[in-house]
Amino acid sequence: MSRKPITKKIINTAESCVDDNLRGVVATYPQLQLHPKHRVVTVRSTVDSKRVAVLGGGGSGHEPFAGGLVGSGMLDGAVAGGVFASPPTGHVLYGIAQLYKYNSGGVIVIIGNYTGDRLNFGKAIEKAKIAGIKVEGLIVGEDVASSHNKTGGRSMCGEVFFYKLCGAMANKGYDLDTIRRIAAEANKSMATLGVCLSACSLPGQPPLFEIADDEMELGAGVHGEAGIKKMKMGTAKETVVMILEQVVAHLKLKSGDRVAVMIDNLGGTSFMEMNIISAETKSYLDCKKITVERIFSGHLKTSLEMHGFQICLLHLNKEHGDLWLELLDAPTAAVGWTGGEASVRREGGHIDDDTLLQSDARKAAAGPALSPKHQELFRVSLAKAAEDLVRSEKLLNRLDSGCGDGDCGITLKKFGLAILSYLSAASVQNPSDVLWDLSEIAETDMGGTSGGIYSLGLSAASQAFTKAKTVDASSWLQAWEAAMRAITKYGGAEPGDRTMLDTLYTAAAAFKQHLGKDLKHALVQTDKAADKGAKATANMVARAGRASYVASGYTQDEDAGARAAAVWLHAILTSIADTL
Repeated sequence: MSRKPITKKIINTAESCVDDNLRGVVATYPQLQLHPKHRVVTVRSTVDSKRVAVLGGGGSGHEPFAGGLVGSGMLDGAVAGGVFASPPTGHVLYGIAQLYKYNSGGVIVIIGNYTGDRLNFGKAIEKAKIAGIKVEGLIVGEDVASSHNKTGGRSMCGEVFFYKLCGAMANKGYDLDTIRRIAAEANKSMATLGVCLSACSLPGQPPLFEIADDEMELGAGVHGEAGIKKMKMGTAKETVVMILEQVVAHLKLKSGDRVAVMIDNLGGTSFMEMNIISAETKSYLDCKKITVERIFSGHLKTSLEMHGFQICLLHLNKEHGDLWLELLDAPTAAVGWTGGEASVRREGGHIDDDTLLQSDARKAAAGPALSPKHQELFRVSLAKAAEDLVRSEKLLNRLDSGCGDGDCGITLKKFGLAILSYLSAASVQNPSDVLWDLSEIAETDMGGTSGGIYSLGLSAASQAFTKAKTVDASSWLQAWEAAMRAITKYGGAEPGDRTMLDTLYTAAAAFKQHLGKDLKHALVQTDKAADKGAKATANMVARAGRASYVASGYTQDEDAGARAAAVWLHAILTSIADTL
C-alpha cells in the first residue's frame, strides 16, 4: 500500500515552523513583544497597568489564535505550543509571570478544554500561586459533538469569544473574580458545531485522514481530528440548517431569543463560501425569529488548512446579554478580531433603486429602418449565429482550457440562448435598437470579461447606426469598425495580440477590400478571412487578455475568443450569401 504524499507547505523546516511563525507575527505587528525562548507573545509594557491581564494560548496551527489575538481589548499575552500540541508548563508559567509583572490586578488564564492544556496550564497556575502571583484559570469548552464527555465539550472557536469578553472586562477595570465569574456564565450559554470537507496535514506530513469527494465530516475538531459522523455533501443551506438545528436545540433557544454568531473558517474555506454560510445562517435564525445581533466571520481558530467551518452561537440571555454584547463591541487592537463598527446590527432590508438606471434615451426607434424582407434576413442570420455559438460550446471550452478558465464556450452559449429568446418576440426593424439590445443582453446574460467586450462593441456599433442615413454595406462596415475601436480603447488589445480582434480586423479588412465588387463574392472572401484570422492566433504570442497571463506553452492552439468570432461571423455571412 503506497504512502500518502506529504502536503506541500511554504515553510523552512517542520521543526522551525512554529518559531518562524511567531517571528513573523511580531515582524508584521511590532507593537507586540516576542519572548522567543518561551514562545510567548505579549503586548509591550513598561509600567504597571494596575488591572487584570488575560492570557491565552495552546497548540499552534489555529491561526490567528492565539498570537494574532494579542492586543489591547483582548489578550495581553499568548503562549504557543507545537503544532496541535499544548505548550509546556514552564512556558505557561513564564507567560503568567511576565503579565503579572506589568498587571498587578492579576492574571486570568483561559484554558481550552483539552487534557494537555488542562494539565500544563493548570500546573503552571498552581506554581504561580505558590510564587505569590494573583492568578485564576478558567477552562472553557462549547463543542456540541463532544458535549457528552465527562469533562464537557471541547474548546472550539468559542474560545475566541472568551478572549474578547475577558479582554474588554479587563480594560473596563473589572477585578479578577468578577471577570472569571462572568466568563464562566458565558460558557454555559454558547455552543459550537462544524463540518469539514477535507483534512489538514501537519508540516512535513500527509493529510491526517481521508474524506470521499462526496462526503463531509460532522463534528470535526480544530486539531485535525476527524468528526463523529460521515455525511453526504449538501448545499450550503442544507449544511447550515443541519448544524444550526443541533446547536439551537443544544442551547434550547426559542423565538424571541438573541444571539451573537461566530462563523469560523477552519483554514481552507474561501471568503465566498464563508459569506454564503453567513447569509444562510442569518436566514435560518431569522426564520426561527431568533435575533442575530452580530455575526463575526473569518479566520479565528483554524485547523491549519482544513476545508470546512464551525458555527458558534452565544445566547445573549436576559441576565447578561446586554453586557456581553457591549463587551463584544468594545474596541480592540488585536488584529485577528473580525468585529467592529460595521458588524453592528441595523434595521431595514436590502433593496435596489431600479430608477437610477432607467433612461428614456433609447425608447424611441433610432437610426434607419430595414425593409420587411431585410428584417427577416436580419432575424434569420442572428438566429443562425446564436445557434452556432450554442453548438460550439465544447470546442470553445477546449480552446479556452489551456490559457483561460475553460468557460468561453459556456459563456457564449449563454449569449446564444439569450439571443434566441430575444428574437422570439423582439422587433428587428431598426439595427441600432437591436444592436443596443444585444449589448444589454451581453452585459446581463454573459457577464465577465467576454460580456464586457461584446457589450462594448455592440453598443458602439449601435451608436454608429444612429448616425447612418441608410442601412447598406457601408453603414454596416462603419458600425463594425466602431465596435473594434471601442474594444481596443477599453480592452487594451490590438490586432496581433491573440484575441478576437485578430478575427474581426482580418475579416473587416477583407470586407472593405471587396466592398465595391459583387456582394456575394465580398461575403465569401470575408468569411475566409475570418477563418484565417482565427487560425493565425495559434502562432501568436498573447499580449493581451487572459492568455497573456500564462506561459506560452499553454497557448499552442487557436484563441477561443478569436474562434468564437469566426463562428458567428461565418453564420451571419453565409446566411446572407445564401440569399443572393
